[in-house]
Amino acid sequence: MSETLLCPDCGASNPQGAEICAECSHPLAAEFRPRKPTHERPERLPASVATFGYRPAGGKGSGLPGWMWAAIGVAALAAVFIAALQIANAPKPIVVPNADAPQTAMAESLSVLLHRDSTAVSPNVAMGNLMYDTGNFNLAIPFYTRALKGDPSLIDVEVDLAVSYHNSGEFETARQLLEGVVAKAPMHAIALFDLGVVYQQLGRRDDAKRALIQARAVAGPPEMVNVIDQMIARLDGKEPESQLPPGHPPMDGATGGMGGMPGGVPGGMGGELPPDHPPIGGAPAPAPGAGK
Repeated sequence: MSETLLCPDCGASNPQGAEICAECSHPLAAEFRPRKPTHERPERLPASVATFGYRPAGGKGSGLPGWMWAAIGVAALAAVFIAALQIANAPKPIVVPNADAPQTAMAESLSVLLHRDSTAVSPNVAMGNLMYDTGNFNLAIPFYTRALKGDPSLIDVEVDLAVSYHNSGEFETARQLLEGVVAKAPMHAIALFDLGVVYQQLGRRDDAKRALIQARAVAGPPEMVNVIDQMIARLDGKEPESQLPPGHPPMDGATGGMGGMPGGVPGGMGGELPPDHPPIGGAPAPAPGAGK
């Protein structure tokens, strides 16, 4: 490199490092000298200052300190965790075998109510009736039992509970329940009729006949009276046992369903009843709030 600098204006020689020409004061090679930065770089903060959550002044962030961002993140994670727990703990619909679409929808609604209060009388009666009507007698038992615990005055529910025990093969329990109902309500034709069927199942033919005669005395619908007459005639040996379809479980003279009426209509005695006759079996659920 040359030891002198030539002035680009007058051509005079100048010593190395000169900033202006000694002859004409023209700037010498300013473009080759290092420029000072327009903005000074800030010095690195000491460890005692550069702590968690520090944000340099003048930054374009939200201005929130780091600990607040951390708190927001923790809250978001907690919300996700709680939502997952709620989904996991959501009430699962009670399964009703053999149920059709409307019955399944009803079971889902009743499941929600029973999840809130498993002792509520009305939902337990309704779920018991749903199990009864779909032929799931063993599954109806716990719902009827809880309903009666809340309201022991539901006589029709107690009869349906006895029928559920009978159709689940627990004949002695059914007998005890029906005898209790008849003791409280001696004019209850359905309970007397079902008790006659249970007695017949247990081989107590004289007791069965006595109960059926009492049921006939208070029975209203002609269809029920006709079936009772047929059963009494069979007990007296005046009429052969009815023929059931192949593979049908023996009913000891009953021609269909617990009540022994033709057709075995779900929810009780079966058969067609007059329009103004109250439902037989499948006790309707009491009004909301009953039994509380």
